[in-house]
Amino acid sequence: MSGKIVTLLCTALLLSGCEQQPNAKARQAKPHLVEVMQAAPADIELERIRTGTLEAFQTINIYTQEEGIVKQILPREGDRVKRDELLVRLDDQLLNAQLQRARAVRQQAETELERLKNLIKRNLTARSELTSRETDLAVAQADEKVIATRLGYTRIRSPIDAVVTARHTEPGNLAEQSAHLLTLADVSRLRLKVDVSELLINQLSIGMPVDIQIDALQSSQQLKPFAVSGTVSRIYPTIDPATRSGTLEISLNPAPQGARPGQFARVKFKIARQQVLLLPFGSLRQSANGSYVYVTDSDNKVQIRPLETGIKTGEQIEVLAGLKPGEQVITRGFTNLKPGMSVTIVNRTTD
Repeated sequence: MSGKIVTLLCTALLLSGCEQQPNAKARQAKPHLVEVMQAAPADIELERIRTGTLEAFQTINIYTQEEGIVKQILPREGDRVKRDELLVRLDDQLLNAQLQRARAVRQQAETELERLKNLIKRNLTARSELTSRETDLAVAQADEKVIATRLGYTRIRSPIDAVVTARHTEPGNLAEQSAHLLTLADVSRLRLKVDVSELLINQLSIGMPVDIQIDALQSSQQLKPFAVSGTVSRIYPTIDPATRSGTLEISLNPAPQGARPGQFARVKFKIARQQVLLLPFGSLRQSANGSYVYVTDSDNKVQIRPLETGIKTGEQIEVLAGLKPGEQVITRGFTNLKPGMSVTIVNRTTD
């Protein structure tokens, strides 16, 4: 009887030991698994695409400086004109008559001055009269010059080689002073204004080549994307405080065939940058104080690194400050992650 009792007690002790082993293992903390990458500088070429509208390199509005009936207006919209080519002729009858009168007054003043000089030589008149006659002649010459200049304004010529883009009057109409008659545009060269961020504008320089895509030419001429070449010709000196962006001009010289002012265009900037520290954008965390990442130290404990970031390219973002090359940045396993926590690294990749 006593032997059976001893056997039962041993069996119970063994069973209780077997039950305790799983419970002890269950009480052990599970490791926090993370994936990391080693921060390393890389040589990259950033690309940025911005949009804008093509403009004529130079646009000139032709106004009248004299009032008169339009006797002749030669070009129409789309016509090409050369520098100094006659564009508009106004009625000049009244000014011609005024010029003839001014010329007669000037000739009379010259005759009077010569007669007075002869009298002075013979001591027949006072020399004080000479100044008065010289003044009369100078006034007459100035009046003649004014009328001749106004008469020249009745013949309006083109100041540049251009294309007529607008015509605002017809022969027979009265053109008042400062009336808008024509608009000319130099379309042999085009320009494109684009807005870029304050981070990007500091990476650009005057003379820098860019690639341009004009959507209207893609279908008509079946060009490859960004097949048109341009050059950064001007960078405006100020930044808009509301948008934090600046403006620059792109020149297309010569303008590609088929390109016209008003067309939509895209500009691709290629920025070669050396030794840029990049991180996956998904590894970046945000707080009220800004951006940061989690890193692991030599003991596999978690630390926080506040960062200053730059330009985002694809799925990566540039690190300007706050991180050193070689540090291990956590890229996955953020759930319940806290500074000072020990983690288990399941893989290490170097980019």
